Amino acid sequence: MAGISKNNPRVRELRKLLRDPKFRLECRKFAAEGLEVLRECLLTGRRPLDVFVVDNHPTSKEVESLLEGTEATIWFLEESTIASIATTVTPQPVISTFSTIDVSLEELMKECPTFLVCGKEIREPGNAGSLIRSAAAASADGIIFTNSSVDLYNPKTIRASAGAVFRIPIVCSMRPSECMKAFQDNSIHSLGLSPNGTLSYLDFDFSLPFVVFLGNESSGLDKETLSQVSQTVRIDMGLGVESLNVSNAASVVLFEARRQRHQLGRD
Repeated sequence: MAGISKNNPRVRELRKLLRDPKFRLECRKFAAEGLEVLRECLLTGRRPLDVFVVDNHPTSKEVESLLEGTEATIWFLEESTIASIATTVTPQPVISTFSTIDVSLEELMKECPTFLVCGKEIREPGNAGSLIRSAAAASADGIIFTNSSVDLYNPKTIRASAGAVFRIPIVCSMRPSECMKAFQDNSIHSLGLSPNGTLSYLDFDFSLPFVVFLGNESSGLDKETLSQVSQTVRIDMGLGVESLNVSNAASVVLFEARRQRHQLGRD
């Protein structure tokens, strides 16, 4: 345990980790606000690096209890200091730092995945985080984001994932062509989710090894990707509704996959 002032190098580093993607990449660290992310990190067997908490806040006792027996350092800050660092309108009393957790596509393929999600040019942090959360909740084996997607370690992405970033392997900044080749080489069927899909997602056999491709929030999947996937699928909707938010659409398809696989004892 240690006290710390707002001018301490650790505080300056914390501020940069929350705001500077290039700095996060260089030092292979990221920061996340809130107790939920810290708790999820510990529940999945990982460890934070440093934890900053408001001095004399009721949460501080819980933080100390959670970190008992770990090597993480707790730093106590004034509430005004935490507020000046935080990226949320209502600052959380806890901010933690972690080593980055993304994996390579090669590492993911070595695990012989059969249930994957690939987000192509997902640019909205909240959607990316929700997509990660849905994929983890549906028991997917991993999620891949192509290049031009949002930074995984954007604080909004981490917050929207509700700590699910620690529960599923995540691959970042992949070229779509490299993804497609890896899936083909590993006999993984590729599905493209599109309003004009030739097959209802309810009629696809999710017992097969598969990856669901999801497109950009505003334009969906591009024609090139749709021409390369082995199957396009659609979600049939009520009259007057053209599309769903990308994370909502993903949830619909992924939980149908989970249902089918659960029936076969594959999850």
